[in-house]
Amino acid sequence: MNKTTKTILLIVLAVILVGGGVFVGMNWNQWFGKEDAPVTADLDENAEDYTGDREVYQGEKNTDTIDIPGFEALNMKAGTTEQSVNLYNPEQNTCYFKMSLILADGTVLWESDLVALGKAIYDLTLTEALDAGEYALKYECFAMDEAQTPLNGSEIKLTLHVLE
Repeated sequence: MNKTTKTILLIVLAVILVGGGVFVGMNWNQWFGKEDAPVTADLDENAEDYTGDREVYQGEKNTDTIDIPGFEALNMKAGTTEQSVNLYNPEQNTCYFKMSLILADGTVLWESDLVALGKAIYDLTLTEALDAGEYALKYECFAMDEAQTPLNGSEIKLTLHVLE
């Protein structure tokens, strides 16, 4: 045998050995490994299929606090003072709300009368039509007694999106 033939045979033999080694390595676990053992993770037996958030206990209502709804933005219609909104006094409160929409310079664009628990303002009339910008929604809180004693309130900065 000549030198070229020996070289070719050695290369072919090396390829066969490497290929055989790869084949055996890929099938080793299937041939000699354990049978497919079931997963033995400690799964919680109380876990249920997820069907959405459920109501959870939030603790008893602290009657010394006032729940004030917050808004990042309100959408209003351009070119008109008649507006539709969703401003409300949460049912769980123990006080009246008086709500105001105010310009940065202190100009009051709208102000409600006292709003009882669980009541809402859906329609309001502004003192002027609006441009887009940042405004304040002010909540003043009053005790539900004859004197309607002022309580803590809140002023929320929000953006009014004035849309056509």
